[in-house]
Amino acid sequence: MSAAFERRTFAPGELIFKEGDPGDSLYVVESGRVRIWRGDVEHPTVIGRVETSGIFGEMAIFDRKPRMAHASAEVESVLMRMPASVLREGLYGADPLLRQLVQLLIDNIRTMARRLDELEAKLGAE
Repeated sequence: MSAAFERRTFAPGELIFKEGDPGDSLYVVESGRVRIWRGDVEHPTVIGRVETSGIFGEMAIFDRKPRMAHASAEVESVLMRMPASVLREGLYGADPLLRQLVQLLIDNIRTMARRLDELEAKLGAE
């Protein structure tokens, strides 16, 4: 499995991917810290942070929808990138019930994110 990963170093502030980008890979943080955020650079809304051994970018791989947020390095970060094709091959070989469960979880997360966006827009308009 480790042969499927590509190691890459990101400088502080360097963008890893943008909201709306295709989900072509997932990342494992080997060292450093990654910020997951939405909005624009001047007014970001931080959704979370991912530190050593954490994984991010996986949702877009499973449902083949665009990235839901931006990701950037907060400090110098070494990431292991796994292409979507490798993960999908493993998933397709999994039990159909497991695949269905993963899809349901991803759908639920995207629905919650959409509802949060709608609520934020409504609160911002008031």
